Amino acid sequence: MSFNNGNERRKLNAKWEHLRVQYREAGMSEDAIQAMYEFDLGVLNSERAYITNTMTVSGAADDCAAKETSDFKQYEKAVTVTDTYHETKSRFAWIGEIENEQLLTALETLKVEDLEIITMYAYEGYDITEISKVYGVSRPTISIKIKRITKFLKNFNFNATN
Repeated sequence: MSFNNGNERRKLNAKWEHLRVQYREAGMSEDAIQAMYEFDLGVLNSERAYITNTMTVSGAADDCAAKETSDFKQYEKAVTVTDTYHETKSRFAWIGEIENEQLLTALETLKVEDLEIITMYAYEGYDITEISKVYGVSRPTISIKIKRITKFLKNFNFNATN
């Protein structure tokens, strides 16, 4: 099972709602409380990176499972955080970590709402129901948008002459 970043962040924030109150009552400064929260958030991000980057993809004997594994590897390569920094115009930091310049350019052409949805879905681990609640639209609407974005990312045409 993969790391659900959205769920883990919600748990962390719920825990910190109570901790902030306790720390304030104990007389801690807001700066100290925020520093402790940021440390815990850093630990959460480290755990996510560890789990994401150490996940093994098992090989399969049949063609269908092998194709799914291949698709997963391509998807994983597209969204995996790397240690190479790329300058990006986008406010979405994960996009700047993509090494494939053509994919990076294609992602930067998406509308902000599409980038927000794909970030919430693929990067932060929110499910379709949660995203639909954030945007105040139906689940099928978000599902259609995710399918459209996914199709775009799978099918954008790499042509060096463009």
